[in-house]
Amino acid sequence: MVQQLSTVPQGAPIGGRKKSSRGKLMVSLCLQLVAMLGLAFLLYPSASDWFATRNHNADVSGYARQVEHMPSGEKIDLLDSAREYNTNIPQGVLRDPYSRTTLDDAFSNDDSYQSYLSKLSVGDDDTVGEVVYPGLGISLPIYHGTSDDVLSKGVGHLYGSSLPVGGASTHSVMTSHSGLVHASLFTKLLDAQIDDIFNVSVLGEVMYYQVRSVEEVLPEQTSSLQIIEGEDWVTLLTCSPIGINSHRFLVHAERIPAPPQDFDTVIAGDGVLAGFSWWAVQFVAGSAVVAWLIFRPTPSKPKHALKRQHTRGVEK
Repeated sequence: MVQQLSTVPQGAPIGGRKKSSRGKLMVSLCLQLVAMLGLAFLLYPSASDWFATRNHNADVSGYARQVEHMPSGEKIDLLDSAREYNTNIPQGVLRDPYSRTTLDDAFSNDDSYQSYLSKLSVGDDDTVGEVVYPGLGISLPIYHGTSDDVLSKGVGHLYGSSLPVGGASTHSVMTSHSGLVHASLFTKLLDAQIDDIFNVSVLGEVMYYQVRSVEEVLPEQTSSLQIIEGEDWVTLLTCSPIGINSHRFLVHAERIPAPPQDFDTVIAGDGVLAGFSWWAVQFVAGSAVVAWLIFRPTPSKPKHALKRQHTRGVEK
């Protein structure tokens, strides 16, 4: 029996072990890749929302810098033009911004709509202001119109409602998406409570509004968006329920005097809302743990155990 074992070519087992090792390595690498892809999939919402928030902050910061360097006379002219627009705004039924034919498409070639797009414009920047809702962690730039491009990156002002510059007999309606994977936007708006305070900033003017009511209505029910004579209102609007979008969630707020200085405001331009990129830490840490589990060295058997195993093989 011993003589038969000695005739086996010595190189054969070594070659087999090499092929086996290469196969195990490929399997391990594939497992590591699959695990990292899985982690990336799970962390994508957090990562994309972080980047979206950074983009929002950049837009608001750029807008704030341009406003800061504008001559005061130019700012006054822009505000006066917007207030005059609000005085002459036609009274009618506002259309749902999420209808199949958006307002931007319906009025894209209309002269009055083109005039509207020029209001509150600061240089080449398409940002016209900022909405900050500290209690819900919302801090977003405001843009003209409600095109899908606008609503996927910030807050759109509903054409046909008052421009967000405040004043008696005004009602500005602003909207954004909720429930998107890549950005939270107005997702947290569904948690709005009566007496919450948020602010709207346009051309350096900060206006504070207190929530008086919230309601969920059908898309065609827009009567609560009409101007109330002598009063100053803002309504924040988004779709609900998330993922179904059959209704519209409305947060109606009335203008109030500026609250005390210790009011918990959040400045979007400083990047506070983006926070630390914990998603990156989780990805690196998770990948490292998976790599250790897959590639950790297999404990070697004690020499006496190998000797007993070899002896049993010879006896056979």
